[in-house]
Amino acid sequence: MNYEEVKSIKPIKKGQVIDHLEDQDAYIIQLDESKVYQVASIAYYVWEMCDGTKTVQDIVGEISKAANLSEEEVSGPIVQILEELSKAELISM
Repeated sequence: MNYEEVKSIKPIKKGQVIDHLEDQDAYIIQLDESKVYQVASIAYYVWEMCDGTKTVQDIVGEISKAANLSEEEVSGPIVQILEELSKAELISM
C-alpha cells in the first residue's frame, strides 16, 4: 500500500481503548473478547484520527503540522501504521 493509492480513503477505527500504559507509552485496544492489542502512542494517535470523516491525506496533513514536518516526511510512516492497524483489523479502509 502506498500513499497515492490510499490518500483519498477514509479509514474507520474499530475496537475500544481499555488501558494506557504510561510507563511504556502505549495503549491497549480491545477489538473483541479474544483480540487485544498493545499499540505505541503514535499508532494510537493515528487510530484515534480514523473516524470515517478524515481521509488519509487529512490525517497526514494534521500529523505533519503537529510534528512540524513536511507531508512527504510523514506520509510513508503513517501509511505503514495504517497498514499494520488494518492487518490487525483495528481499522477498516
